Amino acid sequence: MLPSRRLISREMRFYYDLHIHSCLSPCGDDDMTPCNIVGMAKLIGLDVIAITDHNTCRNAPAVLGAAGKAGITALAGMELTTSEDVHIVMLFPALENALEFNRYVDSKRMRVGNRSEIYGKQLILDENDSVIGEDDDLLIAATGIGVYDAQKLALDYGGVAIPAHIDREANGLVAMLGALDRDMGFAAVEFSPTASEEFRKKYTNEGYGFVRNSDAHRLENISERENFIELDKLTPEAIINRLRGK
Repeated sequence: MLPSRRLISREMRFYYDLHIHSCLSPCGDDDMTPCNIVGMAKLIGLDVIAITDHNTCRNAPAVLGAAGKAGITALAGMELTTSEDVHIVMLFPALENALEFNRYVDSKRMRVGNRSEIYGKQLILDENDSVIGEDDDLLIAATGIGVYDAQKLALDYGGVAIPAHIDREANGLVAMLGALDRDMGFAAVEFSPTASEEFRKKYTNEGYGFVRNSDAHRLENISERENFIELDKLTPEAIINRLRGK
């Protein structure tokens, strides 16, 4: 009798944190420099990270440069604040896509001067952690982009949109708008590390994929090596396709 045959998955586990802020976010600690973020990710043993500052991608070049030297896959991204004050994680397959989207968001931002003594500095760094600029307009203000536009825009720029920390009261989609709507176009959502199992099951049972990210604003808050995505090859494109539901 021949032995039974079964399919053997070629997919491997890759450990991630896809929601990390740098010192460009006003609420991000000044120690959240590109080299420090990448160094902490390397120390923890993460395979892939994403830099997602509030309404900007301008520290993505430095983080991707530092990550490349360290052998870590990094995605350029942004935590978009919609016109409804909902936070959406936007991830892109290449730096060029992210910077092009950044230019679009710049045209939709509310221009309010940052008061660094209240909100924090907004530092732009190079991949060696040298300060090369500072954003003068407060980055955490709402943009003129609505929730129902986020996923379509992400697709237009080659990326994917994921509602951030939907279990939280502050800037979470469920708390702000009452519920997820399929017409928003999201295939996956993000839970915070403290999301309850009951809350998670509610949305996975409705067919949403999910990621669990840190939303780190300090080095010590970057996710430990515990959350993973299974792929046959680790590339930004493969991650984005999985988060699109493919």
